[in-house]
Amino acid sequence: MTPEDCLNLSFEQSFAMLKKIIPQEELNKALDIANPYPTPISGKTDTSWCKTVKIIGINPRLTKTFWGIVKYAMTFPENAIHIMPLWTSGDKGSLYVQTSWRLNEEFLDSDLVKKGYDTPEKQLKLIVNILHAAGKIVGFDAMPHVDNFSEITLLNPNFFEWAKLNKQKNAQLFPPQIDYNTVYKDVENIIIQTINAPQNLFSLPEKDREAIVFPPDSDRTEIRIKLMKKIRAAGLEPLPVTEHAPMRPVVFKRIKRSGSSSWAEFDVKDRSKSAKIIGCITPYKWYKIDENGYPVKNGVEQEVWDYFSDKIAEFQREYNFDFLRADMSHNQISHSYQSLPKDENQKQELWAYLKDKISVQKPYFAVLAEAFYNTYYINGISDMINKKADIVLGNMNFKYLNREFIDTIDDFLNPFRQNFPFYPCVCVFSNDGDLKEHSKYFQSQEANEIRYFIALFLNLPSYTGIGYETKALKPQKNNEFSNEYVKHQKKAYRWGNNTALFEQITQMRELYSKYKSIIDKTELNLARTGNENSLVWFYKLNDKKILMFAANLNPEKQEIKTELDESFKTAEMVYTNSRYDEICVNLDKNQCFIQNIYIGECVILELTM
Repeated sequence: MTPEDCLNLSFEQSFAMLKKIIPQEELNKALDIANPYPTPISGKTDTSWCKTVKIIGINPRLTKTFWGIVKYAMTFPENAIHIMPLWTSGDKGSLYVQTSWRLNEEFLDSDLVKKGYDTPEKQLKLIVNILHAAGKIVGFDAMPHVDNFSEITLLNPNFFEWAKLNKQKNAQLFPPQIDYNTVYKDVENIIIQTINAPQNLFSLPEKDREAIVFPPDSDRTEIRIKLMKKIRAAGLEPLPVTEHAPMRPVVFKRIKRSGSSSWAEFDVKDRSKSAKIIGCITPYKWYKIDENGYPVKNGVEQEVWDYFSDKIAEFQREYNFDFLRADMSHNQISHSYQSLPKDENQKQELWAYLKDKISVQKPYFAVLAEAFYNTYYINGISDMINKKADIVLGNMNFKYLNREFIDTIDDFLNPFRQNFPFYPCVCVFSNDGDLKEHSKYFQSQEANEIRYFIALFLNLPSYTGIGYETKALKPQKNNEFSNEYVKHQKKAYRWGNNTALFEQITQMRELYSKYKSIIDKTELNLARTGNENSLVWFYKLNDKKILMFAANLNPEKQEIKTELDESFKTAEMVYTNSRYDEICVNLDKNQCFIQNIYIGECVILELTM
């Protein structure tokens, strides 16, 4: 079934389908949310399982509810699911703008409420249990930042960085007029005075602070706005997230106004064209700040690291997740300090610290880094090693299918496997990267098919976003791009109607299910061919038979010639997406000739001696 059709099933219809997938006894266990259902990787003692993992990324706004995630998961054989952020959302409803540690009630499923799963917490426990029972590995999104004036910020002003403006609010105050590391105390005092709280408010445990700042049954949003106005009126503004080098120092630029609204704009001194400032979110204060506005090398704010890592570890433990996606982990925060040269063997990295904390109890717990190998402050590979990433999202979805694409695959299979502790993903398509400007990489039917073919059948980790199966060939409207649904949208998401792509992906998935154990466990051999812009690889089926995959990315050559280690007598074609001349396969001693294979076409062969 297409994802759209499956999501349109009633609860009763989808549950009947689920009972065909999960034995009744196991399904009964999964329905008992008081007991976490064992993950498929519970017996693993390390993270090696993720070296060939196939991940489907899910934006819950496309599945609409928690139960929708289960419905969608029944449509694909990929063994892992990454769910985008599930906490309460902030600016424009963005999933990546976190306001608190409470789950987002937006995804509450009314049918599950009727079944007694009447809170987001109960429903999330249920779906993770069911996904585990269905053999799926489940991951969540962890974000090293929050909404500027989130509940988290207001309950912990000392965990964030603040700029202090002059009385006219047209310039920033700098040391020695202020101390970057203690300015948060002004914020604390304003909060105490505004709500008439006890003077020792910020020495109380967070739960007690929360009960005072956000009393039960109060309008939490109204309180946040009230406190935000008071804090901003005093000239205090939280620093925004920056990314790409240089990221420091962050300096006030101006107050921008539109109607009755106003907000602070910031900049980075001497920033490059690629550097970005994301004004609606603020990072945690991971390091002490020197008088010039740079993080102090090795000046870890230990209380902040422990707060964040404890919260994430608690979330993992509560819902029995198997891995996390480290959002914006390409940012080399620890190397934003002023001194040169940079230390490529940074010993103190937040994501490594967090992973080590969870791994004590869950040695199989893995980290998927949102990173692209770029050299910002130091070598990106060194940075991923320092952060103890297991797999890295990469940027294959932003590459044309050309020689560079093939060379990148070759790098993934050789230098990485031989020399590095993490593996890159063959990224087909990511939901937050599904933008109009990126649609140029998905302009042809064949390109879309061959991307998925390579990602599914190479024994490397891969990542594919929800909706790729039916992705429209040339989408034009905003509601056809899943990135738009990172934020709230009035219009419903428009699923693609690309039936040709769906049919090909369905065939590929059926074959992947057949060959999965071989692909996961067999060492892959990437062959050299006479056609430089082609990919050919093999898996050994048994002593007499091999599985051969071939994909042509060359617009000028319709032949792939491959040298074989052994002589084979027969070649059976088990799959091709060819739509033009019939593909011919000829064997001659230790060679295989594939003819009439045009650009964007691929084949799977079983060769027998």
